[in-house]
Amino acid sequence: MQQTSDKPRMKNDIEKLEFSTILASSIHDMKNSLAMLLGSLADISSVCQGEHCSQKISKIRHEGQRVNRDLIQLLTLYKIDKKRYYLNIEEVEVYDFLEDIREEYAYLLADHGVEITLDCDDGICGFFDKELVYGVLSSIVNNAYQYAKNKILIKVKHDNDYLILSIMDNGAGYPKQMLHDPVAKTTPSHFDTGSTGLGLYFAAQVASLHRNKKRQGYIQVSNNEAKGCGLSGGCFSIFLP
Repeated sequence: MQQTSDKPRMKNDIEKLEFSTILASSIHDMKNSLAMLLGSLADISSVCQGEHCSQKISKIRHEGQRVNRDLIQLLTLYKIDKKRYYLNIEEVEVYDFLEDIREEYAYLLADHGVEITLDCDDGICGFFDKELVYGVLSSIVNNAYQYAKNKILIKVKHDNDYLILSIMDNGAGYPKQMLHDPVAKTTPSHFDTGSTGLGLYFAAQVASLHRNKKRQGYIQVSNNEAKGCGLSGGCFSIFLP
């Protein structure tokens, strides 16, 4: 009679987790570490003296916040893909909303000789997910300042029952391939500039989540004052119904 061992057998068919689940868990860990890093940086900033020191810390803090926003974008895309994200639509005073974004970047942009201005009538209101759209526009501003010569403009208008929020610069503009299809799956990553297309993909996903009756949000990129953008460089617009 063959004896059987009481020891548990090793399984060769180990159940594998989806990569997206592993990635989401890793992002949570990275966000926690980054939060501690930014907290320590704030402590250093409180005792650091001198304008040069302040500028250096401002740059480091900005880069840390940028990484944090990228991680939030990845987590949000994961939740959207798994149908676990629910829009928080609220009435937003657009001028104050955009002024917060402008003020967040004004100091950093000034250090690089870039002026950021806002063209928005007071009293305009919109209905959208404030946190998501803030993340979209912050990402676009961060991208624009790397390519702008010395100007960035945030412009708002209503057209055909859409609230249109545009960010433009006076740089070289978007590449032709991106103008044809800004969120194409075949768009290559550019490791020399750090461009992966994630920002535009996130923006397109956020826009498409916004629906009103038969209208759906979308994004658009253009160059050379196309569609009334106002500056000669790149122009990003998000259309919210």
